[in-house]
Amino acid sequence: CVKSKVPLVSGAAIRMEGQLAIYDSREDDSPCYRCLYDEQGNENLNCSTNGVMAPLVGVIGSMQALEAIKLVSGYGERSAGKLLIYDALSLDWRTLKLRKDPECPECA
Repeated sequence: CVKSKVPLVSGAAIRMEGQLAIYDSREDDSPCYRCLYDEQGNENLNCSTNGVMAPLVGVIGSMQALEAIKLVSGYGERSAGKLLIYDALSLDWRTLKLRKDPECPECA
């Protein structure tokens, strides 16, 4: 995505928590996926060992679709550079501002 200058709409869900992030390398200040997650993933965090509440996957997938439509159409507020975290137990969303890593081997 970084090399091709194609935005990445990333979603994840585990247990009762979901994440949504939009990485857009067309914007100079937007971080890439690797700025947030290095290559050393946590093997213990997977759905087969930790589970996931099925409707949560639908919520995150719907939000990914909405963000993709916004990117393609140019409609709505810019979401790149933010990490949205959804707590399915409380139905709350938290938004974290992501910063580009100046030493990122992928996009710096």
